[in-house]
Amino acid sequence: MMNRRSIVQMAIAQAFRTRQKGGYSLKTPVCVYDLAERLKIEVRFVDLPSMEGMYINTPNPHILLSSLRPSGRRAFTCAHEIAHHIRNDGMRVDQVLEQKVDSGFDHTEFAADCFAGALLMPKSAVERAFYVRDWKINQCTAAQAYAISNYFGVGYSTIVHHLNSSLLLLPDTQAEKLLKVLPRHAQSLAIGWETKDTVWVVDRHWNDRTIDAEIDDLIYLPGNPRLDEYHGKPIVEVVSDRLLRVVRQGIVRIEDDSGWSAFIRTSKRAYVGRSIFRNLEEVED
Repeated sequence: MMNRRSIVQMAIAQAFRTRQKGGYSLKTPVCVYDLAERLKIEVRFVDLPSMEGMYINTPNPHILLSSLRPSGRRAFTCAHEIAHHIRNDGMRVDQVLEQKVDSGFDHTEFAADCFAGALLMPKSAVERAFYVRDWKINQCTAAQAYAISNYFGVGYSTIVHHLNSSLLLLPDTQAEKLLKVLPRHAQSLAIGWETKDTVWVVDRHWNDRTIDAEIDDLIYLPGNPRLDEYHGKPIVEVVSDRLLRVVRQGIVRIEDDSGWSAFIRTSKRAYVGRSIFRNLEEVED
């Protein structure tokens, strides 16, 4: 049996090859659902509260994800299930974390987690994300960690653990300090006010990925947004100078006075169905 170091090295190599196969560089974030489809893995969101995710390899590979989990957790779980596909682990069922029984070290699940971290947050992409923003990783603040977690589409604690335990870029003392901050408070520190809504913190360095949000989410932008002319009911509405709220599912392009632009893809909250249909606008009778 391989030791943990060997498992980690193999998982990282597999994740990098998977990125390459999907057409992604090591310097940018990925939408894990788009990647799965490129790998010919069907992804479905289901209304199952007791399950994190499931990989089924026959007759055709597909992944089931609980639509009731937070968006960052769903993304990491999907990457974890892709690992089972790449590793030929066979059918796997991952229960809700709180319900898992600790039965000792499971090298298969450990390898899948290592793969997921490397797939979603490769070291070169993480270092680049901090560098272009002129932020120092080893002195990372809660507000910065929250913004970076949004950029990579993962949870706040996930990015902190990854910086500390996997990439060894964040000192233990700083990681411990950040993990004492609740994600909702980290969000408040990033935007400057408190709200119970989920807020996506977007800046002008979001040049290589879409903004994926759900209905009722807020999107905090770098400048005054202009929406592409859209005929029909709006997908997002302007709340204030730098703030949008998602009101419908669909896809819309935004830009600001500096020339920065991005696409926003929106879906229902707790959407159930195939991932490739999550952004389709509803057709009214």
